[in-house]
Amino acid sequence: MEGNRTDYSKKKTPRLRRLFMLMVKDERGTALIFALGIMVILAVIGASALMTSSVDIKVSGTTKVVREAFYLADGGIEMSPKVLGRIITTRALPTFAETPAVLYDGLLYDDIASPSAYVTDTGQAVTLLDKVMGYQTSDDSSGDTSDVALDRGSQGNIAIDVTRVRTMYLSGGGTEFASGTEGVGVGGAAGTAVIYDFTSTGTTGSAPNTTESQIVARYRKVMGVAGGR
Repeated sequence: MEGNRTDYSKKKTPRLRRLFMLMVKDERGTALIFALGIMVILAVIGASALMTSSVDIKVSGTTKVVREAFYLADGGIEMSPKVLGRIITTRALPTFAETPAVLYDGLLYDDIASPSAYVTDTGQAVTLLDKVMGYQTSDDSSGDTSDVALDRGSQGNIAIDVTRVRTMYLSGGGTEFASGTEGVGVGGAAGTAVIYDFTSTGTTGSAPNTTESQIVARYRKVMGVAGGR
């Protein structure tokens, strides 16, 4: 009986092996499937690179605009002491011929009478001259930045608010020791400082897509000393 026993496991193994080998050897459609897979992978990589490039371009553009607005505001801070010193020295606002690109609170551009000159705005309650010289207390709100304005067209705008804070005597000066002599640092005029606050706002772009940057600085003007800072 043992001699007639049939081993079915040995007969099934060659059939499964032949079927597997036929499936492996049959390469019809393999190249197409492989090519489609490569195309899908490349499409995903390309889409990711495109999205990354678009985001980088937007970020770079935003950074450029923000920096431009900041540089405009910083330029307003650098310009303010020069304007302030000019007003204190002459006790008058600069004329159109001196600063044709700058507008001052308290002066109007008279297109009819004199196209190349400014005229005094008599209806202005408190002008820039009044604020700088201390003739009147500033009535401007913290958001008012119209005291000094510079319009650069497509390159942006600068608006500056000037506030006279207080007057103080300098430590170690002639005023503190009741000295009657005059001169830098020893006389009554040179021993006084006036504190001003500058709020400079730089604006770039066109509405509704505008960008603003604001810088606040405190300036000490020492009377009788060039510069005063």
